[in-house]
Amino acid sequence: MSSHVSPLARGVGTFWSFTHAKPISFSLLVFYLCISQMYNNLVSQAGQMRLNSVPNDMIQSFSGVSCIVFGPIIQALYDLLARHKIPFPPIARMTTAFIFCGASMAYAAGLQKLIYSRGPCFDHPFDCESLNGVATANDVSVWVQMPVYVLLAIAEIFGFVTAFEYAYAKSPKNMKTVVQAMTQLTAGLASVLGMAISPAAKDPNMVILYACLAGAMGLTAVLFWWRFRKYDAIDVELNRLDYRGEESGSDLQEAPVRRGSGDAA
Repeated sequence: MSSHVSPLARGVGTFWSFTHAKPISFSLLVFYLCISQMYNNLVSQAGQMRLNSVPNDMIQSFSGVSCIVFGPIIQALYDLLARHKIPFPPIARMTTAFIFCGASMAYAAGLQKLIYSRGPCFDHPFDCESLNGVATANDVSVWVQMPVYVLLAIAEIFGFVTAFEYAYAKSPKNMKTVVQAMTQLTAGLASVLGMAISPAAKDPNMVILYACLAGAMGLTAVLFWWRFRKYDAIDVELNRLDYRGEESGSDLQEAPVRRGSGDAA
């Protein structure tokens, strides 16, 4: 019996992998939208706080620092789980990323509530004058914002690396560029969505905005796990099917060369 996968099985596997790699890519829409907050609204949030001579966009750099710190730690976690034969497949990792991302937005909502509760300007920072006649930030240290960026960095490590790897590995060989482009299209759509909601991103609405993002990210995590968790169970089989298919194609290409040399002999 031939060990090669039949053309029909290969075709079904190719169609299946392509059609489910696309919706997984588009599931990142809310994820991208939340991540993009670190480049706009979270910078503005820092500006509403007591800076103590620290630029309000400097706290953002702790996202990159956190990626450097937590990257090896998470890799060690993967190795530890693998040694103990505890599965942590791609869909589970991406769901974990969504949970961390939602937690960061929930923390941002709580922090914004704290900012609004402190004077001198309360829910309209810089829209009042202090005793010396100069508009000042509310009395909350900017360093309290750091956990937002730590949580976002952990979410990026779990989410982006896994998503790009999964979209590439599970797409057909001649469609990998297209699927990767769809993943980037998702980032573009998230930017468009961010511009659409930007009119609401102003005081005193920011608590509601961050809370809505946290809720949307939490709902996305639940729906994503419910819709795609079954693919973790067949992930190994799908990879094996893809590998056998590539071997089969390679053998078919080499076969005419071997027959030609035999005939010549």
